[in-house]
Amino acid sequence: MSASRPSRDSTQSTGTSVPLPEPTSIAGADPLGALTDLAGIGPARASKFEAIGVRTLRDLLFLAPRGLFEWPGVEAIATSRERRGARVRVRGVAVPPRLVRMGGKRSLVRITVEDESGSIEALFFNQPWMRDNVRGGETYELCGRVQRGKGGEVMLVTPRLGSSERPLPPAGYLAPRYQAPDGVSEEALAAFCRAAAEQHAGRLDEPLSERVLARFDLPELARAVLHAHRPPTRGAFEAARRRLAFEPLLAAQARLAIRRRSADRGRARPAEVSPELHAEILGRLPFTLTQAQARVVSELRRDLGRRVPMRRLLQGDVGAGKTVLGLYAAIATVEANGQAAFMAPTELLAEQHYYGLRDLLTDAGVEAALFTGSMPKAERRVVLERLARGDVQVLFGTHALFSGDVRFSRLDLAIIDEQHRFGVEQRARLAGKGEDVHLLLMTATPIPRTLALTLYGDLDVSMLEGLPPGRGSITTRWVRGQERRRISAFLEERMERGEQVYWVCPRIGADTAADEDKPASAKLASAERRHEQVLASKLAPFGVELVHGKLPADERSYRLDRFRRGEIAMLVATTVIEVGVDVSSATVIVIENAERLGLAQLHQLRGRVGRGPVDSHCLLLGNPSAEERFRVLERTRDGFELAEEDLRTRGMGDLMGLRQSGLNTEGFDPDADLDLLLAARDLVRDDDELARTYAGRGSEPLTP
Repeated sequence: MSASRPSRDSTQSTGTSVPLPEPTSIAGADPLGALTDLAGIGPARASKFEAIGVRTLRDLLFLAPRGLFEWPGVEAIATSRERRGARVRVRGVAVPPRLVRMGGKRSLVRITVEDESGSIEALFFNQPWMRDNVRGGETYELCGRVQRGKGGEVMLVTPRLGSSERPLPPAGYLAPRYQAPDGVSEEALAAFCRAAAEQHAGRLDEPLSERVLARFDLPELARAVLHAHRPPTRGAFEAARRRLAFEPLLAAQARLAIRRRSADRGRARPAEVSPELHAEILGRLPFTLTQAQARVVSELRRDLGRRVPMRRLLQGDVGAGKTVLGLYAAIATVEANGQAAFMAPTELLAEQHYYGLRDLLTDAGVEAALFTGSMPKAERRVVLERLARGDVQVLFGTHALFSGDVRFSRLDLAIIDEQHRFGVEQRARLAGKGEDVHLLLMTATPIPRTLALTLYGDLDVSMLEGLPPGRGSITTRWVRGQERRRISAFLEERMERGEQVYWVCPRIGADTAADEDKPASAKLASAERRHEQVLASKLAPFGVELVHGKLPADERSYRLDRFRRGEIAMLVATTVIEVGVDVSSATVIVIENAERLGLAQLHQLRGRVGRGPVDSHCLLLGNPSAEERFRVLERTRDGFELAEEDLRTRGMGDLMGLRQSGLNTEGFDPDADLDLLLAARDLVRDDDELARTYAGRGSEPLTP
């Protein structure tokens, strides 16, 4: 922790002269206090704040506003009526308000104000007290967004109301905007944040040096907190936002740095790959590596040959050829007398890896086995005994590998596919079945660079760009209206050529009672119902099977194998086929109710086709609510571009919290603040004291 330093001149970087509160001396390193220490917040209200991650005064100080609103000036009502969608401010004499009861507790208050140019109506839903707050014949101000009703009438819906007793803020006033929890108005939240900042900002110590602050043109922490919640200028607000966003970045990177240093002290068993062994492994592959695959192999070869445990994240788009790189690492480990675990999140994917790589491993003299939760007990016992003796050198499996009775003779490498489906503790449990185990994480769900640096800063990241040669194109189309009637003929034409088709539906069961009254376009497609319809159509002679997650594992495997062998031409399925199915002759995938799936999942499903030389098609059936998502998929096959778009539309959630989507309450902007993320990584890497300061939860240092 650094000592307190005098504040810099208040005009530096912010161009303002707002005074800062005087620092308060606090004994030891006690926290700022409970949220209920702030006037107006009792236990009931404090419980509501927990929904946005605010539990203490410190949390409230560092709750980043989601934007800034500049209060407009008054304009003529006639002018404002023409500005549909704009936020306007008008002043006029009120007509006596009207209260309309709408049944139950629902109500509507209509308030009309008039000036010399005209009149406009304001609507207040479920606020019956507004009728008593407005008196006819008196002057009021309204500030809200201009909207147009179904009948063409112009109105303001739930605007802010100002009177001579309680005027609205003056024109030009800068008001921070917040994402308030249920039961707390945005205005009340803003007032609490402002009060907390004015009373407690001066108690915050500044851990960063003058040099670092000047380098990124950032204000000190105390000033940043005050300017975030009581901004004097837009420039001061933006500087404050960036400074507050820097805090969780530093905390996240500090923890990752400590993890890196802990790993660097490990003593892994090296698996050195000689030039001869390298050539032998590659010579056994049925294809030549792409340039990107060859680069990653070099990185794996270097990592495995060190005593420091490998910690590598391999990112590659759907179908980019990641699995063969895991195969290379596994064979290299076995040649060094070690064992490898190859874990996948579903039995389907674990089986795909095992059956797809078994022959290559056998040719290399490597003994492999499959271990899943659905295995018969007798078969399970045999695999475990052989594993403990070291007879099984590569074990493929699912979460079942976490079981206490799974014991390796010498586990040196853990490969985890679709790693984002496993938590940090789960990955550690697998690696903990050996000593200083090399770890290779693989994902076909590309992670935007910002999130990769933030969440996986303790890992080395390999990017596998492009696809193997010889792949056909994939055309994605949002099919709607009359076009849907031509789908059956299109599928029949493709299957007559010997090609295969997936038809994906979002749910398993038959139509429910809740669906009966809905129009056809609003019903959720059922895999079972779609399977029945196909069997009753002219597509049935081509062979149709149904696959979903509730099938017994052996029956599901049997049906999938029929599809893989080409015995049937169509597979009707739920999203269980999202990963783990690789059939080169499958060229069409139809996805019903596609609006229910995110970009990443739709991209994964699309990746089931286009794995052979024939051009393929992805047909999206969904309502217009997801048009923007569908247009993005039509435009690009680049998974990394889609990941960035998904981040933009879903939101990134919190860096230090559990939410993986939605509004980032810490003020971090993935586009504008990338320089801060990189700076945070470099600062804690080079400064042990700073890393320790930020590594603890709630590590905000206080003035001693």
